[in-house]
Amino acid sequence: MRDFPLYVIGVHDIISNMKINNQYPTIKESCQMKKLRKCLAYTLTLLLLAAMLAPFVSADGSPPPIMVDLRIEGIDECIYNAQVMVTGDSTIAEMLVVINGEGEAPVIKISETAYGAYLSEIDGLAEGDYGGYSGWSYRVNGVSPSLGIGDFTLNHGDSVVIFYGDPFEVGMQYPTADWSRLISDGIIKFTSVDSEYDEDWNETLVTKPVVGATVMFRLDPYPYTTDSRGEISITDKAALSGFRMLQIERYDEETGLPTVLRFAPGHKIYVPFADTPNGRWYEDAIKFCVREEYFRGTNFAQNLFEPLRSMTMAELVTVLARIVGEDVDTVTTPWYTTALEWAVENEIISESEFVFDASLTRETFIYMFYLTAWHLGGSDMSARTDLTKAVDYNKISEDYREAISWAVATGVIRGTTDEVLTIEPRLEVDRATVCQMLLNYFG
Repeated sequence: MRDFPLYVIGVHDIISNMKINNQYPTIKESCQMKKLRKCLAYTLTLLLLAAMLAPFVSADGSPPPIMVDLRIEGIDECIYNAQVMVTGDSTIAEMLVVINGEGEAPVIKISETAYGAYLSEIDGLAEGDYGGYSGWSYRVNGVSPSLGIGDFTLNHGDSVVIFYGDPFEVGMQYPTADWSRLISDGIIKFTSVDSEYDEDWNETLVTKPVVGATVMFRLDPYPYTTDSRGEISITDKAALSGFRMLQIERYDEETGLPTVLRFAPGHKIYVPFADTPNGRWYEDAIKFCVREEYFRGTNFAQNLFEPLRSMTMAELVTVLARIVGEDVDTVTTPWYTTALEWAVENEIISESEFVFDASLTRETFIYMFYLTAWHLGGSDMSARTDLTKAVDYNKISEDYREAISWAVATGVIRGTTDEVLTIEPRLEVDRATVCQMLLNYFG
């Protein structure tokens, strides 16, 4: 799922709307994915909603509902950005009719012409308002279809962007960002696959740099401008790694029309750490933990993560506090103070057991995470497996066996093969392995 608002309305209203329009409305309740407990609750709501709708769908023969990402970009701002639910055979025009003026959705006008449905106005911004061929266009999954909005049928997971501009007069570019040289050279390059036409209107696709665009990166106080190569140069290369905000804009000097399609609000790129190259076994796990803000880098100046360094107690209590949504203040002295206070208060660890720079064994981590999962809620804590099947069962501390049995049953840890269960309880656990175990559980 994505970081879009979801909109949910009552089942009675949903069914009433379906009877009238034979299509599903937008979902109306916001969900932000940063805090897992909230995500689980909203995911459960969606699952229950789908289960309640299933008999109705099969009864009247309608296709099952699908989810579509919809973003509407006006002149200089995003007008709408949400996931919407429609029936599986809906066109873009039908989807827009469903959301029209509902909740935070804009007011949309669709005209019927000899060529089919035509999107003429959104929130008062109409075709021709900026002269020339200015008006509304759309893209689906990064491509500009040749069909009108009344003829394009949506599929589950489609990403639709509707935008205002004048591609025929002032032109329009659709930027993609290449940040593969960001850590080494401080360079982000923006290009666009543009259409060119000969005198007979035969189309050729050409990759061109996006020149003269304004770029906002991270929380830097001043924007950057792309050069003739479509590049910006970041002079301060410290703290570049992780998920970083990225936005791009450009407008025609005469008309004020946008000439590049902006990224979605809150768009972020993941910049690998200098010591976590792509393709390593822990790549997805570290990306997940950084995105969820459970982990951060260890050396901001050098963009380091130290994936294979042993996890310390201070780091672990901080990560566990973040997992349950605690506002961990790392500015205090020592930096782990507020996280430790939470851990002691909730009996994750006692003050006498805590040694801030002590390395952790796998069984210690599993035990502390097991206790944290209790506080987190939203999952089955009764799951158990027959731990005696582990080849190193006798090495597991008795006090930790129940937690480890739960961890195996829930997939937090896994055996070396499907047939051989190996715990390695006394092995020191590194940062990358902790990330992997968290991904196993939450992912």
